[in-house]
Amino acid sequence: MNKKVRRLLKETGMTRDFIIMMILRAPFDFLNAVLVSNMLESFIRMVERKEEGALLSNFGIFLLFTVLLFGYNMFVWAFVSMKINIRFIKKLRMRVYKSLLSRTGQEMEELSAGDWISRLNSDIDKTDLYLVGPLNFMHLLIASVNLCLSSMVLFIVNRTMLAVALIIMLPFFFLSNVVIIKKVPVFKKKSREHYARFTNWMEPAVNSSEAIRIFEGEELVKSKAEEESLKIMKNNMKAHSRMALASGINTFSGTLGYFLLFFLGNSMMGSEIEDFGKMLKITQYRGEMMKSVMMTNTCISRMKGNLPAAERVEEVL
Repeated sequence: MNKKVRRLLKETGMTRDFIIMMILRAPFDFLNAVLVSNMLESFIRMVERKEEGALLSNFGIFLLFTVLLFGYNMFVWAFVSMKINIRFIKKLRMRVYKSLLSRTGQEMEELSAGDWISRLNSDIDKTDLYLVGPLNFMHLLIASVNLCLSSMVLFIVNRTMLAVALIIMLPFFFLSNVVIIKKVPVFKKKSREHYARFTNWMEPAVNSSEAIRIFEGEELVKSKAEEESLKIMKNNMKAHSRMALASGINTFSGTLGYFLLFFLGNSMMGSEIEDFGKMLKITQYRGEMMKSVMMTNTCISRMKGNLPAAERVEEVL
């Protein structure tokens, strides 16, 4: 987590609540992976042994654990995360508002009205997205826990499969996160700045339309608003293009990993892998590793996109 975002949590007094929320949510993906992998292995072996009578009872057991796991996850999101999220937004907005009220007129004039408005509204919303929005910091934490624990299980069960996964993942992970999306925060910050300027031109168009019409300033206001709108779009498109390219590389990495698995799978059967059930269990953990890396890449790119807004809010405080 960025240190400026950590400061915002500290300023709102929500650090402890946020840590509790993360601890409660973090193990879900890994526990689901354990459940699914063991279910697949169990069902395949029962079919191979022609134990049809035990299939229904085992299915009931796995169904019960699945319902309990997803019920727990729903409880955490609906009753814990939602309340903490709403409280964080409320406290942060009030903290920024009080900071604005405490400033002198000279300090307020350092930034335009549109800039202050965007920091108080849309930038706070983006800061909240950075922490708990879809595929942002919260999901990054979940993916990291799942990646670490799945790697540990795969290390114990089959080290060759772990090596294959790492050989595929690490180069593409570096290319995606260090090279491609490095400039995403720069484009997003420029976009937020142009958004503030766009607000500056649109505010008088709404509130002082009569005065603008009297002084024949319609064309000037329209041209300036259009100019800033195009700059917002161009910078957002640059950021989205980088993020789309990173997503494409992640998809290619996952596909390449499956091709390599096909080539090596036959030679591993019977030697490192006892039967088909074991193979399914191992590939399930390998799949969790790939899914976690792809989720991590997506989360990092989206966090970089939302970070400039959090930095703008932190500047107010």
